[in-house]
Amino acid sequence: MPISKPGSQPVHTERKAGVLQLTIEVPALRNSIAAPGVLEGLLAGLDELENDKELHCAVLTGAGGAFCSGGDLRQLADTSEVETRARMQANASLYRRIALSEKLLIAAVDGPAYGAGLGLATCCDLIVAGETARFCSVFVRVGAMPDAGLFWSLPARVGVTKARQMMLFAEEIASAEAVSIGLADRCVESGSALPAAHEMAQRLVRGPGRAFSRIKAGLREAPMEMEQALAFQLEHAPGLFASEDFREGAAAFFEKRKPVFKGC
Repeated sequence: MPISKPGSQPVHTERKAGVLQLTIEVPALRNSIAAPGVLEGLLAGLDELENDKELHCAVLTGAGGAFCSGGDLRQLADTSEVETRARMQANASLYRRIALSEKLLIAAVDGPAYGAGLGLATCCDLIVAGETARFCSVFVRVGAMPDAGLFWSLPARVGVTKARQMMLFAEEIASAEAVSIGLADRCVESGSALPAAHEMAQRLVRGPGRAFSRIKAGLREAPMEMEQALAFQLEHAPGLFASEDFREGAAAFFEKRKPVFKGC
């Protein structure tokens, strides 16, 4: 598939050594997920990620100093309840696809990740935050409640108590605090979120992709009851121990070298 050129469409893609970069670029709307073509572009990117064996993970980012500003208030204010419900159902397919994908996604956040943009970041597996990154569950400021899968993804990252505070008070969280509370995984210098995310992605590319996918699936169900956890490991671990990657990993351990995984 040819690389799309920056600025040619709302979401453009670029392949870099086994990593698919998805960049939202709608500067006039601060990369709003409601901007025409953004949802469709992201879903098309996920299709490419999941169906191409040469791609091992993805980096999701926003251009022009913003990650994603969330929804479009003017659009929502002029939309009926029925129309809003239909739009939310369509958007839900995006968060569901990211969460259920067997491949990992990293959010590279510079600038605001507000509302649905916060949901877009937190449903990714890892978040790298630049110094300008700002996270906010902004919904109550305009008399709304959180959507974008945040009732699942936010407590999973920061716990119920902190998620409650973020949802009720809609306070802005800067990058350093985001890391300290578990909202983000790494804080880097301004403008460095994207290269840092790619550095992290390359570590994943070199890792055991099949094991990563099972870890993602297990954590998606967390917290588990003891019997649920034991059943999950019994269902998935034996196949991994019988895999080519495990044999390579064990051989590399005894030979005192770095393993070369193939994701199988």
